[in-house]
Order: sequence, then C-alpha cells, then structure tokens
Amino acid sequence: MKMIRNPWKKMVLNRLILSFICILLPLYILAMVIYNWGIETLQTEISNSMTSQVSQYFTGLENEFSRIQDLQLDSLSDDNLNALAAIPESLTAIDKVEKILALQQRLNAIRNSSAYIEEVHAYIPAISKDISALSVSDFDRGMYVDLMNLPALGEAQVVNVRDSMYMVSAYPYLLPGSKREPIVIVAIKLSLDKLRDALYAMRTLPEEGLVFSSTQFTKIATSLDTDLNDKIVQQIVQGKGGSVASRVIRVDGQRYLTVNMSSSFFGAMLIKYVPERAVFQPLEKYRNWFLLFAVVSLAIILLYSLFVYKYIHKPLDRLVKAFRKVELGDVSAQIRHESRDEFQYIYTRFNAMIDNIKSLIDQVYMQQILTQKAELKQLQSQINPHFLYNSFFILKTMTRLGDYDQVERFANQLSEYFQFMTRSHSDEVLISKEVQHAKVYAEIQGLRFANRVTVSFGELPENTGHVMVPRLILQPLIENAFEHGLERKATGGQLNVQFEKEDSRLYLIVEDNGEPIDDEELERINHDFEKPEIETTGLINIHQRLRLKFGSGSGLVLSRSEWGGVRVTITIETSEGRG
Repeated sequence: MKMIRNPWKKMVLNRLILSFICILLPLYILAMVIYNWGIETLQTEISNSMTSQVSQYFTGLENEFSRIQDLQLDSLSDDNLNALAAIPESLTAIDKVEKILALQQRLNAIRNSSAYIEEVHAYIPAISKDISALSVSDFDRGMYVDLMNLPALGEAQVVNVRDSMYMVSAYPYLLPGSKREPIVIVAIKLSLDKLRDALYAMRTLPEEGLVFSSTQFTKIATSLDTDLNDKIVQQIVQGKGGSVASRVIRVDGQRYLTVNMSSSFFGAMLIKYVPERAVFQPLEKYRNWFLLFAVVSLAIILLYSLFVYKYIHKPLDRLVKAFRKVELGDVSAQIRHESRDEFQYIYTRFNAMIDNIKSLIDQVYMQQILTQKAELKQLQSQINPHFLYNSFFILKTMTRLGDYDQVERFANQLSEYFQFMTRSHSDEVLISKEVQHAKVYAEIQGLRFANRVTVSFGELPENTGHVMVPRLILQPLIENAFEHGLERKATGGQLNVQFEKEDSRLYLIVEDNGEPIDDEELERINHDFEKPEIETTGLINIHQRLRLKFGSGSGLVLSRSEWGGVRVTITIETSEGRG
C-alpha cells in the first residue's frame, strides 16, 4: 500500500511544482512587466499633462498679451492723445485738462482690462507730461529716451526697461536707428508679481517648480533654489528640441521630468519640472503587494469567472444581442427573463423603451420637419438691411449719373430678388428658380462691387432644372462669400458659381479668392456639419435641410479654393440615385 501512495504523492508534488512554474512564474514576470509598463505609462501621462498645461498656459498668456497689445495700439489713435501730442498750442488750458482727464479714463480702462497690467503711461513731449492711468506727472526725459532707443529684439513684444517688463508702442512708428523722435510713446508696465502668482497656480505637487526664463529679465521662478533653477535652464538651453519639448534630465544625481516651451512673443521660455522620486516613490511599496494580490486573485478570478459567466455574462449577452437588433432597425425585439433579479428589471425597462421608441419615431420625424421649416421661415425673414441700404445707394448713384437703362435693369433685379425672398407659400422650389434667384443676387452684388470683384455664373446641366430643392440654399453661400471673403478685396476679386452632374449626383459649387482659411478651421466647420446638437448657423441650416430632403449622401462640404479662398460644394443626390 505504501508503494502505491508514495508515487501518488510524488505525482501530486510534481504537479504542484509544474503548476508553480507554468502559472505563478509567468504571473510574477507579468506582474513585473505590468509594473514597469505602468511606471513608463505614468511618466508619459505626466509628461503629456505637463506639456498640455504649459502649452495652454503659454498660449493663453500670449493671447492675453496680444489683446493688451491691440488695446495699446488702438490707444495711439485716440483723439485726445493725438490732440495733446500734435497740436497742444491750439488748445486752451481747460481743453488740455479735459483731454488729459479723458485720456486718463482711456488708459485706466486699459489698465483694468488685465490683472497683468501694473500701470499704463503716455509720454507726451509736446506738453512735457507723463500721463498715466492714475496720475499726471512731469515729463521724464530719461525714461522717454530709454523707451525710444530700445534695441531690436526680433519678434519679442515684451521688453526690459529699467529691470521692469514693458510693452512699448510709439507714434509715428520709427525704424531702428532713426533720429526722429516720436510725438508720443505709450508704455504698459507689466506686473511681475501677477506673473509669478500665475506660475504658482500651475503647480499640482509641492515639489514641482516653474521657471520663466529670458535673456532680458531676471528669472521668475516658484522655487527658491536658484542654483537648481539655473542648472535646469542651462541643460535645457544646451539640449535640442522644438518650441515645445519634454525630457528627463539629471541634476546633482537626481532625475527630473521637465517640459519647456519657447515664445517668440515674450522672447522667453517657460520650464516646468518635477523630481521623479516625488512621482514614483509612493508606488514602490505597492510592488510586493501587487504580486501577492496577483497570486490570490488568480484563484478568486477562476471561481468568480464561473459565477459571472452564468449569472452576468449570459444575461448581458442576451441584452447585447437585443440592442444589436435594434441598431439594425428591428424595433420588435423583446426579452423575457424568469428570475427575479436586477436583469428582470433591466429587461422590463428595455421592453418598455422599445415600445416608447415605436411610438416616438413618427413624432420625432415630424418634429424634425417642423423644426427645419421654422428655421427656413426665420432665414427668409432675415433680409440683410445693409444689402437694402447698399441697393438704394446704387440706385441713387445711377440716377444721379443719368444711367436710366441701368436703373431700370437694377430695379427689376431688386424686384425679382425681394419677390423671391418674401414668397412664403412654398418651402421648396425648382432648382432652376433657386439658381435664377442666386444669379440675380450675384448680379446685384456685382454692381455694388464693380471694378473690384468679377462674377462668373455657369449654367445648370441639362435635364436638372426640374429637381425640387429647399428654398435659399445657394444665395446664402454667395452672400457668405462676399461678406467674409471678398468684401475687403480692393481689386482682383473673383467669384465663380458652377454646376456639375455626375451620375446621380448634382454639384453646386461656389468658390472665391477671398480671405484664406486654414486647414484646422476647414476641418472644424466640416466636423460641425455632422453634429446635430451644435447651434444652427446659416451653413449648418442649409446642410441639415439638404440631408433631410435628399438623404445622408447630400449636404455641404468646405474646401480650399484653387484661387486661395474658400470652395463650398453642395451635393444633391437626385431621386434616381437614392431610389
């Protein structure tokens, strides 16, 4: 009997050892791999988070200071400032006081527009005054000369004057080396304390540090360890990278995760760093616990998996299959469940949801139709008053010049245009009438922009004029091209409207050589067309009405025109293509 037991025990022991080698050892290795992978992933995520935070902060800071610069440049055209700087001898003492007070209000409005502004000064040699937002003092000739003789700093708009940060603009603008003095200099003094406070607000860990480094200014940092800050800045400046870079550097035997971003606007670099130990040291104690947890979890998972499969997976699988039927359009799917548990409630609510969907389909469809009709009515009622004013001005000009033939033609065009716009008995028209209305509008605008914009208008392909389309789908695109693309063209403007037919698709194309649009803006607008929840604009309204009328294959697409402007393409799936 012992001869029989011993081999059995040996076999059991061998199986246990084999199980350890086949299961626990790979699990241990897997645990180490997962741990190391988690560390690397965490490091990557922290770097990405730091990069995103630094990029968003610096971009926001540039936008804020660009806005301040716009206000500064706009202040140079202030009537009170120009009068004090250019013609002070023509002003009485009372006039000077009134204009100085008005100018102070303007400067104070600029000062209060941003927390980063400490003071706004207007140096006016003609009246020997330094007018600030809060005071009026005697003219500081030395400061005026320092501001006037600032060296060229490339693209940097923030400069160092007497160890303070300034944004400086002068009128008239003087080229470097010019001996002529400006009649006025507007200098905005920026608050280093507010910039430092903003850096402190960016910290998410006590060990994190931020450094605002520039060749012009003393480093602005959140850490008092200036030696560490200098060493980190030195290594990053010596290293290679783009305008935004993340890297791991070693300083005095300690590793730091760093992110830096450069700004030509400030002529500076923003660096954020955090010691690796501050991020990963709390995770070290979890390594052994993780391995123990993995071993215990293996047994638990096996038992739990059997339970989950029977009582959760199978019921969920039935629910998923039912949802897939609904996705495919089968709204008759119903689920039965005998056990009195949570799934019985879910199945009951699913069946009730399906019943509600059946009853709501027709209501939702009609609601969409009524909504689109209401939006069309609103679009019809929004006749641009500027268009009407410009039309009357053109009529006045023709009449004054005695061009009565053109007056008659233009009056007929206006009559035809407003007759179409105010007609409300039908929400759909023949595409031939829609195109004719757009052509009339283009001719009217052509007269308004004569000698500035050339309009070319193609003809509809044969056998397409009978297609019924929603009203006002083409003319708003032409109006949009004039308003946003061609209105600022002094000469050489081009607008081309053409039509193409390919199989079952009809294309209406409007393109211009107006203001260019970048790829990100084009992508955003085309993406907005697919968002039903987004606020409805003119273009989105046209896109949705075309989709509702002709199906998902129809609608608007924006692209870049070969002339450099915008190309808008209307795609219409005719009935033979959708049949």
